[in-house]
Amino acid sequence: MNVSVVDLSANQKKLQVEIPAERVQEEIEGKYRDLAKKVRIKGFRPGKVPRSIIKSYYGQSIENDVSSQFIRETFSEALRRTDLKPLVEADVSESHFADNGSFTYIAVVDVCPPFEVGAYKGLAIRKPEIHIDEAQEKAEMDRLLQQHSQLRTIEEERPVKEGDVVLVDLTPLVDGSVFEKGKTDDYMLEVGKKSIHPHFDGHLAGHRVGDRFSFDVDYPEDAPTREIAGKRVTFDVTVKGLKEKIVPELNDEFARTVGSFETLDELKQSIRDQLLKREEQKVSGEVRRQIVDQLLSKVQIELSSKVIEREVDRLIEGLQHQFESQGLKIDAARFNSPEIRAEYRPQADKSLRRRLILQQIARLENIELSEDESDEIYREVARLFRIDVQTLKTEYTDSIVVEQAMERKLEDKVFQFLEDEAIIQSEDVSPEETDTDKE
Repeated sequence: MNVSVVDLSANQKKLQVEIPAERVQEEIEGKYRDLAKKVRIKGFRPGKVPRSIIKSYYGQSIENDVSSQFIRETFSEALRRTDLKPLVEADVSESHFADNGSFTYIAVVDVCPPFEVGAYKGLAIRKPEIHIDEAQEKAEMDRLLQQHSQLRTIEEERPVKEGDVVLVDLTPLVDGSVFEKGKTDDYMLEVGKKSIHPHFDGHLAGHRVGDRFSFDVDYPEDAPTREIAGKRVTFDVTVKGLKEKIVPELNDEFARTVGSFETLDELKQSIRDQLLKREEQKVSGEVRRQIVDQLLSKVQIELSSKVIEREVDRLIEGLQHQFESQGLKIDAARFNSPEIRAEYRPQADKSLRRRLILQQIARLENIELSEDESDEIYREVARLFRIDVQTLKTEYTDSIVVEQAMERKLEDKVFQFLEDEAIIQSEDVSPEETDTDKE
C-alpha cells in the first residue's frame, strides 16, 4: 500500500492510504464468488446468477464490506510507517474506489505537537518531614475502639446525656415548610459528636424517651446543603430510644479480636506502620503535585478540541465507574451535561499535558518498564479479571485496563527519577531561591 501524510496543523495530520488495484480486485472477486454460491434471486438457479445481477443487488454492500475491511486491516500499519501516534481514535473523513480499481481512504489524525520539556532535572521541591506522634496514634486507636463498640439499650427511665446514642425521628422546617430532603425516621446519633449541627445535640440533653419537642438552629452561609445555607431551621424531634455505647477494654484480648495480633503492642505497632504509610503517601502526593506544577509552567502544548473532549469523556467515565463500584446507580446523562463538561475541561487539559510531558521525559531518559514489572502488572490485572495470565496476554493485552496500568507504573518511575534528581528544600526556602537548572 502507498501511505502519505499532509500537515493540517501542528496537532492534526491528514493520513492518506492507497490500496493497490490488484489487491482490491482480488478481495472483491472473492466476495462475489462467495456470494454467488449462496445467493437466492427469483428467476435464477442457485449458482447461476449473472455477476451484473448480483452487483445490482449487492454491489454497494460488498464495496462497504471491502472498504471497512481494508481500513481495519491497514490503518495500524499505516500509522507505524508514518510514525504517527494518535492521541484519540482517528476519523476516516473520505474513502473511494478509483477508476483504476484501487481503494483510497483519508483519515484525520490528532497528534501531540512537538514541544520542548525544558529543564526538568534539579527541580526545587519542598518535602515535608514525616512525624508520627502519640496524639495521632491515640486518635487512630480511639477510632478502632469506637468501631468495635457495642450498643446496649438503656432500660431505666433517665434523661439523655452526652455520650448516649439516641434513636430519633427528625422533621426539619425551613421558612415554615417541611424540608423533605432532611426529614428522616429512626435516625441514630451519638450525643456530643455534633454530626448534624454544632448546637443540635445540646437540645437533646435532658429529654427522655417519648418526648417530642422543637427547637431552632441557624446554619451559616457556607453550609454544604444549599437549601438551608444562611437560614434558620426548626427541628421537630421525637426521642424513640436510648442506648449507651460499651467501649471495649484496651488489652491483648481486644487486639486479638481486631486482627491477627497476639498482643496489644503488636496492634499498636501495626497502627504506627499504617500511619507512617499514610503520611508517606501524602508527602509523595505533595511532591508529585509540585513536580507537575513546575513542569506545566515550563511547557505549552496546543491540543485540538477533539482531544480535550475525549479526555473529558474519560474523566466522566471514571467518575461514573467510581460511583458504580460503590453500588450507586446514577443516571449517566447527569454526568454528561454541558455544565459538567465545562467544569472538567481545565482538568482534562492539565491531565493530558501532564501525561504527555511525563511520556516525553521517559523517552528522553530511556525510562521503560522491565520485564518483571510488566509481568507483575499482567498478574495484577489477571487477578482483577479472574483469568489466568496467559489468557490475559493472548486476548486482552491491548485492553484499556492493561494499558492504563502500564502507563501508571511508567509514570511512577518517571516521578521517582524526577524526585531523585530534584533539590529538596526546607520549608522556609522559596523555590525561586534555588537554581533549578542543576545538571
